[in-house]
Amino acid sequence: MILNGILLIFQGLLELLFVPISLLNITIDFVSSIPVVASFLQISAYLLPWSNIMPVILLTIAMFLFRIAIAIYFFFKNAIQWW
Repeated sequence: MILNGILLIFQGLLELLFVPISLLNITIDFVSSIPVVASFLQISAYLLPWSNIMPVILLTIAMFLFRIAIAIYFFFKNAIQWW
């Protein structure tokens, strides 16, 4: 029961962290439902040079994940020192 309470609090915190992502998802779904915007996105995605852009996207994602890993490490390191 205590573990369920802790997991429920952890779930609530994660849901708060993911609110901007869900709002972005709702916005993209709404914008893509407009036919003119959807056709523009399809044409622009077709014209982009993905082979040149993909390394930049992967590097950005890797740096983002690395920063998250460092933040989690320091969070637990400081939490252990606090106890």
